[in-house]
Amino acid sequence: MAEETLRDITAGPAGLTLQGVSEIQASLTEEGKVPEDLVLGFNSEDPQIKKASVTKIRKILWDPPPSGAIQPVIDAGLIPAIISLLDSEDTSLQCDAAWIVTNIASGTSQQTEQVIGAVPRLIVLSASPNADVADNAVWALGNVLVDSARLRDRVEEEGGVAALVKLIKHVLPCLARYIQETPVNEANMDSIECAVEALDRICKHHIQHTDFIATGVVPRLVKLLADSSSSVALQKQVLRCLVYLVGGSDDEADVAVNAGLLPGLLVALETKNGDLCQLALWNASNVAAGSHSQVYALLDSGLLKPPVRVLLYDQESAISRREACWTISNLTKKVQSGDAKVAQAFLEGRCVEALSAALLIHDPKVKELAVSGITNVLEWKPPQGSEAGESPLTILRSASGPQNLRAVRDSRAFHDKNIKRECRDLLTRYFPEFSRPARV
Repeated sequence: MAEETLRDITAGPAGLTLQGVSEIQASLTEEGKVPEDLVLGFNSEDPQIKKASVTKIRKILWDPPPSGAIQPVIDAGLIPAIISLLDSEDTSLQCDAAWIVTNIASGTSQQTEQVIGAVPRLIVLSASPNADVADNAVWALGNVLVDSARLRDRVEEEGGVAALVKLIKHVLPCLARYIQETPVNEANMDSIECAVEALDRICKHHIQHTDFIATGVVPRLVKLLADSSSSVALQKQVLRCLVYLVGGSDDEADVAVNAGLLPGLLVALETKNGDLCQLALWNASNVAAGSHSQVYALLDSGLLKPPVRVLLYDQESAISRREACWTISNLTKKVQSGDAKVAQAFLEGRCVEALSAALLIHDPKVKELAVSGITNVLEWKPPQGSEAGESPLTILRSASGPQNLRAVRDSRAFHDKNIKRECRDLLTRYFPEFSRPARV
């Protein structure tokens, strides 16, 4: 915002002149305090002195970086005056006040607490016809919202859920437009990461999938995922946004799949970054739980190999192996339903061996998914007259499936009685020779 031209006037009630304010440096004193004359000016009845002092305080919180200046502004007792300026009829004062609140709310939780009283006013200003005022109000609210769950609850109490939903709908198209129009390069990387992170946070407030899709940002997110220029941090944020969409209805997931999500997931999996692989597999598991056309697209893209590899090799992270098991277990539901194409790909892709290996992973959820998947596969009946190769039963037997089921059933370290019972039933039904306890 342009610096206001300062004029010399006679002294105000506090003995402070506009010229005097102009000569004060926008910085803390050597003692780390806000200059006393700025505090007086901030509370002055003279609008020009007040405006000049507000501008100086804003600069103290901006240049140098505000981390060490937040507490002195609070200690100077300026918070009530700052919040009251949000009600000013002067949009430039509203803009500066919201900017100041934004930077105070960027500090510690205790510092953010100091400006919680500004929330109702900020919610109103977020819909201001003045674009700068609305933008600064949104930034301020964003800093309060992301601080902690407790403060988010306070925001809801102060402004109401309806107002927050309205705010989200105001911010969503702005973020989407920025993400779509900003080139991916080193100079812009941090800002794009922040924008996608903000989009992800909005998604977590349970906005409608249709509102998310209507922004037109999905193809851009998919492109960012596959772009070699994108940072790993950006790819992670993109995958967090997309998993929200792919976890919706089949029609909503189709938007991401049709935009090229599946090849993008392969790109993410090839990075060998643990967190990125886990997020990519999470997306893949949601696709695997989708429609037949989505599952066929997953198989055609080559996305069956990564989860199988992750389950078969124990150097992979536990959380990635869990997501991999979700993917394969979800596919077994299509096998169980009699889908011959999925069944053939499943058997040829070593998925049965992967489920057998998953039984020995310590994660209880992985064991549960593996047992469920094995049950589904063993219940599959090849179509009459089909030229199927080895049956799931034969493959599981050669992959130590019976021994691994018995290990789960008899494990003293695993305490889920339901899973143990399911293992016992599978052994009794399909592998009776392994149904008795093993000799130790």
